Amino acid sequence: MANNGLPMHHIGCLVAKLEVAIEDYRILYPSGTVSDVYDIEEQKVKVCFFQLGNINLEFVEPNGEGTALYRMLLKKPGFYHVGLFVDDIDAETDRLEKEGYYKINKFRSAAFGNRYCVFLYNREMHMIELIEAE
Repeated sequence: MANNGLPMHHIGCLVAKLEVAIEDYRILYPSGTVSDVYDIEEQKVKVCFFQLGNINLEFVEPNGEGTALYRMLLKKPGFYHVGLFVDDIDAETDRLEKEGYYKINKFRSAAFGNRYCVFLYNREMHMIELIEAE
């Protein structure tokens, strides 16, 4: 069986205000749908998903000026990670670490029914998020 890669769920986009990002994308995609807003306390962010057909943009708003994501927002707003579904999050994390990825953290996300997620960087310093599949 060929490995066609991990199923993509979203592209994460760092924003100053969820409401403004939603309004801006509604101008481009009036039929786009928006999820509920989720407060991910462990990550100190609020998130929602703007669905464009089969593509989800995850808008991520930092909660608080002292957070690392807020500092990142000041330097370089915009797209910053890709979210991928995995069946076995621990095995996939181990595999990627052996391939040179760097694990940042593992946490539970209210945006995904309190399932586990893991952030990792690759050698080019691009961040990916693994999301435990249902």
